[in-house]
Amino acid sequence: MTLENVLWITLSAVLAIALAWFSYFHKSGKTPYQYLLASLRFLGLFSAFLLLAPLQFDKVTVNMEPHRLMLVLDNSVSVGRTASRQALEQTRDFFLQDSELPERFELQMYTFGSGVRESDTVDFSEKRTDIASTLKTLSNVSLNANSSVVLVTDGIQNQGRGWLPTGSGTITVFPVVVGDTTAYRDIRIDGLNCNRYAFLDNQYPLEILISYRGTEATTTVLTLYDNGKKVHSEQVRLPAGRSSERLSVLMSADKVGFHTLTAEVTSLENERNTKNNRQAAGIEVIDEKTRVNIVAARSHPDIGALTRAIESNEQRQVALITPQEVSTKASETDLWIFYQPDPGFRNAYTTIQQGSTPLLTLTGTLTNWNFLNAIQKTFRLEGAGPQEELLPELNASFAYFDARDWAVNGYPPVSGFLGEYQILQPHENLLGQRVRGISLDQPLMSLVKGSERREAVIFGEGLWKWRMHSFTQDGDFQKFDALFSKLWLFLGAGKANERLNLDYENLFDGQQAAVIRAQFFDEALRFDPSARLTLQLKDSTGSLLDSYPMALSKREYQADISSLSPGAYSFEVGVEDTDFRKSGQFRIQEFDLENQQVRSDPEALFAIAQASGGSLYYPSQLAQLKDSLMNSDRFRPVSRSQRNVVSLIDFRWLLIFIVTALGAEWIIRKYNGLY
Repeated sequence: MTLENVLWITLSAVLAIALAWFSYFHKSGKTPYQYLLASLRFLGLFSAFLLLAPLQFDKVTVNMEPHRLMLVLDNSVSVGRTASRQALEQTRDFFLQDSELPERFELQMYTFGSGVRESDTVDFSEKRTDIASTLKTLSNVSLNANSSVVLVTDGIQNQGRGWLPTGSGTITVFPVVVGDTTAYRDIRIDGLNCNRYAFLDNQYPLEILISYRGTEATTTVLTLYDNGKKVHSEQVRLPAGRSSERLSVLMSADKVGFHTLTAEVTSLENERNTKNNRQAAGIEVIDEKTRVNIVAARSHPDIGALTRAIESNEQRQVALITPQEVSTKASETDLWIFYQPDPGFRNAYTTIQQGSTPLLTLTGTLTNWNFLNAIQKTFRLEGAGPQEELLPELNASFAYFDARDWAVNGYPPVSGFLGEYQILQPHENLLGQRVRGISLDQPLMSLVKGSERREAVIFGEGLWKWRMHSFTQDGDFQKFDALFSKLWLFLGAGKANERLNLDYENLFDGQQAAVIRAQFFDEALRFDPSARLTLQLKDSTGSLLDSYPMALSKREYQADISSLSPGAYSFEVGVEDTDFRKSGQFRIQEFDLENQQVRSDPEALFAIAQASGGSLYYPSQLAQLKDSLMNSDRFRPVSRSQRNVVSLIDFRWLLIFIVTALGAEWIIRKYNGLY
């Protein structure tokens, strides 16, 4: 007890004695039951003063906490095989029917597959097994608790990562291995990896992961199929023991559409499990060449140089057309190049202003600037001066893309007009003008991020000289072509800011949830959480299936299609009350993940047991497991004391005592006629 508490108690006692003495000995004479009444008043007042005083006391509560024993049952399909099922049910019944274990432990029952839940009922319906996640969840639930886990499983994990507990706060795990632990020779395909898309007439890499378990070296034949057609075959030699091979094969994208790629290895003699000898992946071959139209009224070497630079990438194709052909090519053009426009381009400008296709304009000595200033609102030339040879000067602060490796020092000049050039929309200058060693504050090449389209302008003719200079310096055209490739990417990026984006897998094989995700952005390219997106499905015959409203989840919309039967599907995602639509296709593969491995994995479970301080057992050793649990001092009940600081106001009996003492005094006084 603190000194402060002693002082408050002493003061309360002195005040109570003083008031009782004043009431019954100082103020009045001798009365019946004088000492009894004075004592009752003293006790009542003393207790009341104690309640009013800021007194605090320590209250200690001691509880005996039994050790928590969690029996965790594997509810996956792989354990549903006859031998494994019987062993698991036998282990569960052993713990439920034992009379000694409940007296010593707090027994809790869980089942798990891809997740864990509290239950003692198993139906072996889980299609994925995540042992690591289960143990992490139970470890978090049992944080700072006196707990252990009896894990009844075959040890086959096909989801999540491996887990070995570390630190003193982790739970102790006692695995009980069920199923067949006999080691068999087995060859399997662990993975088939490829890109989601491939471009037509290109090659793409396909990665195949093959593993082998056996005491003797073996040879197998790997065969690849594209939509059921055999396209590749090779022999693979695998050494004895536990080995793996990573192979890479270049595949040809020779047909547009969805391709199901299948890898298969020949079975070993008397191989027990052949379901894991085959695996599939999906890839979509697309023809997305950038279609570039150069519009010119006359021939010029610059047009040839631009054509070669554009066609340096196979995914770009270029055509030379006249201004009169622009209206007929508008719907099939991804990039316009206008070379030295003149009044003959009037209808061409009228056509392109109705869309948002990016535009590169090249001017020169034959450009009609009066027409050009009047027909478009991106740039102007005020007070055109004489023709001049303009040397390029790289802008070191240019930030739209990295152009630092393009050294223009030594480049020959291009021909253009002197004058005051004005860029009327947000832009950056990649090149400036230099004349006779003097840097002019005028652009030579400008890149414009316009509100309607992206544009680029080159204020001079003679680009063919630059490309030839690049070859003279380096022996090839790569640096020149690479710079203009970045220019094409910049111009095309205006179309990349699409407001509706999709995210999905080409092939769903049962190893992950089948979900199609989408994002929709408003006009300021901010995520729009109020949009209503709908997924419309079609089967392989093109027949319409159900439509799915896509649910909002954080910063994306989702539609779960896991309930679809195996097969090929196409789909379209649309935003209600808008014209935004996007489509795609996918395949749901029939794939039994739980039957990819038939042998139990006691080695992995033994590692978990050792790391957590437990031991590995088999169903025939349940009695030994019980003895180790019952006889170990680690699993005895733990005495836990809880110390709380409480005030006297929390003691209800003290309030009852005050009422009783003062009430008894009042009754005695009334009974004897005292006032």
